[in-house]
Amino acid sequence: MDQTTTFAKLWGHPHRDRWLWLGFFLAAAAYYYFHFQKYPGGLKLYRHAAECLWNQQVLQACELYFTYPPAFAFLMLPFASVPIWLATLIWYAITLACTVLCCRLCEDLTVRMFPGRWSDREREWLRLWGILLSLKFILAVYEDQAYDFLVFPLTLFGILAFTDRRNVLAALSLGAAAALKVTPLIFLPYLIFKRRFAAAGIFVIALVLISSLPDLFLHPQGGTHGYFMTWVREVAARGLFDDAAVSNYAFWSGVNPYNLSLRGAVALALDKTPYEAEFLFWLRTVQLLFMAVMSALFIAASRAKMIPIEGALLIISALMLAPMTGRGHYVGLLLPYYLVVAGVLMDKKNGWFGIAALGISFSLSGIPREIVPRVFSEFMAMHSDIIYATLILIVYFGLIIKTPGRWGILPSEPSRDRAFLAVEAENRF
Repeated sequence: MDQTTTFAKLWGHPHRDRWLWLGFFLAAAAYYYFHFQKYPGGLKLYRHAAECLWNQQVLQACELYFTYPPAFAFLMLPFASVPIWLATLIWYAITLACTVLCCRLCEDLTVRMFPGRWSDREREWLRLWGILLSLKFILAVYEDQAYDFLVFPLTLFGILAFTDRRNVLAALSLGAAAALKVTPLIFLPYLIFKRRFAAAGIFVIALVLISSLPDLFLHPQGGTHGYFMTWVREVAARGLFDDAAVSNYAFWSGVNPYNLSLRGAVALALDKTPYEAEFLFWLRTVQLLFMAVMSALFIAASRAKMIPIEGALLIISALMLAPMTGRGHYVGLLLPYYLVVAGVLMDKKNGWFGIAALGISFSLSGIPREIVPRVFSEFMAMHSDIIYATLILIVYFGLIIKTPGRWGILPSEPSRDRAFLAVEAENRF
């Protein structure tokens, strides 16, 4: 009892936030000194791709493993001209700042999703559990020195702007995100589905303009096409529409436990079975079934104000449908986890289902492999554990979409207008 009282006093200290931020920066400095600066993995790849771009070489020939849009290599040009130690320090600072920004944007979206008055204690629980459940994926981005945290704020800000009906700003942000990393392209058909045709047009304009930046200033010597078109033909098209086995990127095809998309899951499921030769057929079948389920959820969600949940479902869809999805890419689950935690906090009557969903999801994908038996971790890795963990979150979102009133979620504007007119008609007659 005395320990609880002492903790409560410390937590209620007037300078608590300052001490928490100090602890955060000390931990970040320690991580940078002991780990981040010693293993500049992804940054070396990005710097080399920028050097290839600056020397006007064909990216796919100069750096085969750079499968990202050329616009990102263009953005990395300043890093190619500074020493590696300085580039690493700047990259770490950017990643750290974007991590904090992503958490803040996820919190803002969550509060908008579930109307009502949020107490300070509820917000603290939301931050704690939202970050804790996503921590493994957050650290995976730092481990790989990936640029997911550079693009993710653009995606989250686009969803937030769309929630606030700032369609032009939303389209610009999402279009910029799609130009730097392909997966946010999934928001384009979503804008069309929502009949935001002007926003969809602005999205395409932003995408094309930013994607064309390398070709406006540089041209690959010996290449038959510009940087963007070469990337579309050699990387994007082959990964999305053709069998990845015919491309130069072998890590997309076959059995690869590190590929955590539906493509990787299907490959693992068919490995050493009579259906292995029909991989492409079964892959398209699974993908179409997944898209049908998600489409049904979007149609059902349109009757209430659920743009943050719709954005979370789009992020999940992008992870599932991508030709190659690594563990660090699942940092996108930060928003879904925030929303599910909020659903549990707001469901005063019966939150056991949400708690069970979070517990199972975390046990499948969030527990560090170092603290569980090796046999268990290897078994789960070879059976697409993270995909099942993500599907559980989709089930919980389906429950919210089916019964929005349980969480006090407001109906969409057309429905509310019809209800208002019906009440007015009754009062009139």
